[in-house]
Amino acid sequence: MRYYENLFIVNPNIEQDRLAQLIEAVKAEITRLNGAVFNLEDWGKRRLAYQIKKHRYGTYILVQFESTDAQIIRELEAWMRLNQSILAFITVILEEKPVAKPVDEPVSATSA
Repeated sequence: MRYYENLFIVNPNIEQDRLAQLIEAVKAEITRLNGAVFNLEDWGKRRLAYQIKKHRYGTYILVQFESTDAQIIRELEAWMRLNQSILAFITVILEEKPVAKPVDEPVSATSA
């Protein structure tokens, strides 16, 4: 079993519901390629170090997953290249299995 981490940057002008659909599409593509997603984090909109496709900002999404198929990287990155909303991406192989992070509980307004 191999473990991977993919960071991709999404067009900052995309609507929130379209961003959610894109994240679900990435998870579905990883599952279609016989992978299993561990963690998915939305890092939010950040300023880019340099312009990408005339954008100065981008929304960063980090996804950690596992797969037994070594071709998953090539196929996932080819799929991301065809998606117009994804500005850039990078995938790395992890040495160990990532720890699944618990979902944050909402903070109540009454706690001070």
